[in-house]
Amino acid sequence: MWSAWTFFLVAVGVANAIPSKPPVGSYDFGYEHDAYGAHPLTVFKSAAELEVPKLDILQSSKACESSLYTLLTPRGGATRAPQTTILDGNGDLIWTSSWQGQQLYNLMVQEYKGEKYLTFWAGNDAVGGHGAGTIIMLDKSYTLFKEVRAAYGLDADLHDFRITEAGTALITVYEVVQRDLSEVGKNFVGPVWDCLIQEVDLETGQAVFQWRALDYWNLVDSFREIGGDGEGDRAYDFFHMNSIDKDARGNYLTSSRYMHSLTYINGTTGEVIWILGGKRNMFRDLSNGTATNFAYQHDARWSGNDTITIFDNGVDDAHRDIADTRGLKLKVDEQNMTVSVITEYFNPHKIHGISQGSFQSLSNGNVLLGYGNSAAFTEFASNGDVLCDTHFAPESRFGTAEVQSYRVYKYEWHGWPMSSPSSALRINSRRVWSFFVSWNGATEVSKWILQGTNSTNGTDDEWRELNRTRRMGFETAFEIRKSYPRYLRAVAVHSEGHMLGVSEPLDVQAIKDQVSPDLISPLSHPRPPIDTSQLVYTYGFNFTDDEVWVAQIAMACGGVLVMGALLRTGVKAWNNRRTAYRRVATEPSYE
Repeated sequence: MWSAWTFFLVAVGVANAIPSKPPVGSYDFGYEHDAYGAHPLTVFKSAAELEVPKLDILQSSKACESSLYTLLTPRGGATRAPQTTILDGNGDLIWTSSWQGQQLYNLMVQEYKGEKYLTFWAGNDAVGGHGAGTIIMLDKSYTLFKEVRAAYGLDADLHDFRITEAGTALITVYEVVQRDLSEVGKNFVGPVWDCLIQEVDLETGQAVFQWRALDYWNLVDSFREIGGDGEGDRAYDFFHMNSIDKDARGNYLTSSRYMHSLTYINGTTGEVIWILGGKRNMFRDLSNGTATNFAYQHDARWSGNDTITIFDNGVDDAHRDIADTRGLKLKVDEQNMTVSVITEYFNPHKIHGISQGSFQSLSNGNVLLGYGNSAAFTEFASNGDVLCDTHFAPESRFGTAEVQSYRVYKYEWHGWPMSSPSSALRINSRRVWSFFVSWNGATEVSKWILQGTNSTNGTDDEWRELNRTRRMGFETAFEIRKSYPRYLRAVAVHSEGHMLGVSEPLDVQAIKDQVSPDLISPLSHPRPPIDTSQLVYTYGFNFTDDEVWVAQIAMACGGVLVMGALLRTGVKAWNNRRTAYRRVATEPSYE
């Protein structure tokens, strides 16, 4: 009996000590409370220079749009560098780039003259809450196709860039102008940020349309107090344009964060047709005020002839708890000038998106919200039910701007990079060598074939197949057998069977000699330098050479101590079992 009880306690302790992968859709308490740091990362053996956010998938559903990739631009105080990043439906990396070390925003897939391009903004975002830069267009090989600039020598702002069917681009632009500030309590002329819509011909770079907010809006219409702005070099950001949309009628819809409103503009004359929300609202709200009380909103778009979608932040830095952030789908009746709520979309954790954010209507009817300053995105059914909920940084850090993405969108994308696949060798704590291979940006790889040869400059005919496996996420591994030849490489294969690319050969023996010249030598013996481009250690404890057996001994001793403690606990529990029974209350308790 004693041995059975002890065995049970030991078994429970050992079982609880075995780490397990949480099921998809589980809440990782450690992740959400900084156990992995402010910016949990996934890194790779074969591509040491790459790192991407590690996701915590809190909720998942087969109803989520899994055929599309997720596009985001992680940046913030806890990130090493801003990135443009594409992930698949499992959260595995497809492509990432830091693009010349600039700040990066608004990664999208857009079509121009029948071809798909990756587009994003790159530049300086430390310009009063907006940006001064250019728009980058990359083709399917991730080669620069075009760098788009705003017209009239102005800088392209980070907030929006949309390619139209006519081959033009809509660009948000900010420009400092001098303005009489008496209407906002300052009896002098001072600097103000004017907001511009520019529609630019992508071939010529010339503007075909331009609209200025200051021509149609008053400073006093803003919900943002002027404070110390408007003096010296501190321009007053009274309007803050953050999205532009153009409809089939040729008119423009723009969102103003600080006006809490949408402005619908005649595409020929520039005159204001109507205003929805804010101090100058022109619509009768049929939903008890919930259709027009949006505030600090982003990403306003037409979704059909009479439907508008908005990411309604509801809050900002100075007013973080005045409302719950929501996605908002509105029905607009322009004839009767009424508006009503069709659907509201609330995150299950009631995230407050204090800045930035996105609303995307997906082709299957679902809705995707990105929470901007808070590192999260959520996919909803059209009726508002939560389907998938994902974080790419701890919830405990939301609102700190340590990890954020201006928008999060989903698109179809096919990439054929000009680079070659990357590979590396690694030895694990069991002294087993593996060959790792990946290819940043390659979307069409179905399987990998490991090839080998003993010839230093082997021809293709001399390389023979050693193993093959289907692509396993971004990085795929092959265990290296002792019988394998000296030189190894990997071949990327398309689902139709043709070759897509080949990695550079690795000299297995040379790398082994660098890492393990003498596995039994004492730790004090000098070792040849390790080529870190060939060896990258990522998950858990990673050791080489003499460190392996030292670590194994340490872990074994730790295991013995734990087992001893468990045995001792079991013995005490058994010896005290009768006393414990006598202490059980025999009368009910009503505490």
